[in-house]
Amino acid sequence: MSEAQMIGVPTDAPGTWEDLRAAVVGNNGVFRTTMGMLREIGGYGRLGTNVRQILSRNLAGIGLGHLPMELPAYQDKEILLFQYGTPAAEIVEAVREGASDGAETALIRLNSSQDIAKVRDASLKAVELLSILNDRCRDCMRPLR
Repeated sequence: MSEAQMIGVPTDAPGTWEDLRAAVVGNNGVFRTTMGMLREIGGYGRLGTNVRQILSRNLAGIGLGHLPMELPAYQDKEILLFQYGTPAAEIVEAVREGASDGAETALIRLNSSQDIAKVRDASLKAVELLSILNDRCRDCMRPLR
């Protein structure tokens, strides 16, 4: 896998809004790209204020949000796209909202999911260790010769 693929920048750039949405969904709901790619998909020449607002609305129309909140004016600037309705979108919204019930709920859910992942990892390691100990104990239980 190339470095560009690992960081979410496609080597084969999406050419349509549908392709872009598929790229985001295919990258676990988060995808980094450039303003130049958005400009090309939209078919615009310059990234003026009106064009950036249209691009933002087009992204929302296909279920995608973006960071930064205000799209940059330069084609080489990177943006981070995220799929609405995902945990990533909840966290972005939590940060944007500030101290609200929604932000608190999203952040608690994030912390809880990390704890669950830690428990799952610990459980897998415990099963692995038990398997190793079980194999060693079988050898220990053999009669001495």
